[in-house]
Amino acid sequence: MMNKYLGKISGNAFLLLFTIVILLISVGSMYQPIYINLVFNVLMPIAVLLTLKMVFFEKMKLSTLVVMRTLIVLAAFNLFDGDLYVKIVMIFLAINILEATVTDFKIKKYYNVISGIVLTITIPLITATWLGVYYTATTANVIGIVCWIVAYTIWNFIFVTNEFSASVSKLHVGILATPLISMLLLGNPGFWLLIRANSLTIGGVIQIANKQFLEEKLESSAFTKFVAATKKDGAQIAFMIINLVLLGVMVYIHFMKVGI
Repeated sequence: MMNKYLGKISGNAFLLLFTIVILLISVGSMYQPIYINLVFNVLMPIAVLLTLKMVFFEKMKLSTLVVMRTLIVLAAFNLFDGDLYVKIVMIFLAINILEATVTDFKIKKYYNVISGIVLTITIPLITATWLGVYYTATTANVIGIVCWIVAYTIWNFIFVTNEFSASVSKLHVGILATPLISMLLLGNPGFWLLIRANSLTIGGVIQIANKQFLEEKLESSAFTKFVAATKKDGAQIAFMIINLVLLGVMVYIHFMKVGI
């Protein structure tokens, strides 16, 4: 689908363009859940699910994301309770992390499994609030949610490098960067979770629909070496320790804040 127009630009230029496009769609989907979100995060993924072949994990992940993107449309139309929706969001967040954690366990990436489990355990410390057409998610202190976000980002990138090729991992640099950039531009880490869901949905659609093109376009010997380095036990242990420290800070701040 993409090679006719983008085949001549470099891999890094493509990644930058991809990130910008995902950023615009993801932020736009947050503010316009009925129009932009409906087109890019509901109808397009459904078309991909119905017409393209994909592995079970891709189908399961994309289906889960479509359900949540559909529910937010219904909530924006007041056809579904917004407060109930944000509670479901947190449940699905835990399910999505556990799905990836089980996959890591199967391929014996146990250090990342530990990070995934602790991320899941700390989800109840996050509070999501429905604001009419979108939601925010935060903890007792803004530092706490930022620590969780950074830990999640590290964990998820390591999951991607464990599970997928270096080219797909490079693509996910853009997908993971999008909610972080949005958080900084909007000045509110509370929007990270919603924009992360948006970026993962539209990014996943692009990834699934253009697998061969992306494998070739984003191929990089330097990035391949970097990905290989992240798979080594020493690196995985280091990332796990960083994540546990970040999540420990989040927990400490939370219970100090509430007086426990």
